[in-house]
Amino acid sequence: MGYFRRLVRGRGGDRFASGTPGGSILSGSADDDFISVRDVDLAFGSRIVYDKLSCSMRKGGVHLLLGGSGSGKSTLLRMLGGLQQPTAGEVRVAGQLVSGLRERELGQIRKGIGMLFQNGALLDSMTVLDNVGLPLREHTNQSTSEIADRVGAVLSAVGLEDVEPLLPSELSGGMLRRVAFARAIVMEPAIVLCDEPFSGLDPLNVTRIEDLLMRMNRDLGLTVVITSHHMASSLRMADQIILLRDRNCIAGSPEELAGGDDEGVIEFLGEDGRAYLARLHELEGAPAS
Repeated sequence: MGYFRRLVRGRGGDRFASGTPGGSILSGSADDDFISVRDVDLAFGSRIVYDKLSCSMRKGGVHLLLGGSGSGKSTLLRMLGGLQQPTAGEVRVAGQLVSGLRERELGQIRKGIGMLFQNGALLDSMTVLDNVGLPLREHTNQSTSEIADRVGAVLSAVGLEDVEPLLPSELSGGMLRRVAFARAIVMEPAIVLCDEPFSGLDPLNVTRIEDLLMRMNRDLGLTVVITSHHMASSLRMADQIILLRDRNCIAGSPEELAGGDDEGVIEFLGEDGRAYLARLHELEGAPAS
């Protein structure tokens, strides 16, 4: 039974054919090194972005990329999706080399990766049905009715009903973000890359998107990689934080980073980070520092 058939069972899930290619393509590699960045260098002209950057991400985890402006958060996300090539080093996704591949080879890997861009990247002239169904039209041989059924099921899974004929201009900000997320997961990917998914949203919609990401991670086993400035949601969601700084990174669980003695990390996490640390100590029965 496919991921989405399980997810939407009882909500029209029998309409949703399983067996799309996305999830099966990226099925290899050890769980702890499902995504691996090794000794990566990157420079744009004279500006060095990464110098021997190395990190790894666990299969099925929620991984948060943090860092100051210009630290390379979105660039790393693009690198994982094969949209940016490193100057040196290697990037592997599910054991498959992404760095250095030709566009045709990358196309096969990208079928297993969903991408949620910061602005949603929906096409204004296309309906919700056509926007969400675009990857299916490009990468599968499904009929128009099969695509419509799958799009309807995925929209239902993200909490949207009867929006297929609407244009992006007719949707609220929160609805737009959920439609973009539906398009990112319509191919049943193994990995979802999210660039600032909470940007520009009101608190209610931040909570909705946070809950949606966590539910998809839990129910579908998606590996989720997020860039975000929304620290409260970030700390609640993340299994791992990768803090980009000094052209490299420091990585660990939120508890490890918030509870460590690196003043730079604590300063970057800010007030929400200190509140998280205090709450953590409270739950453990220890006084907050």
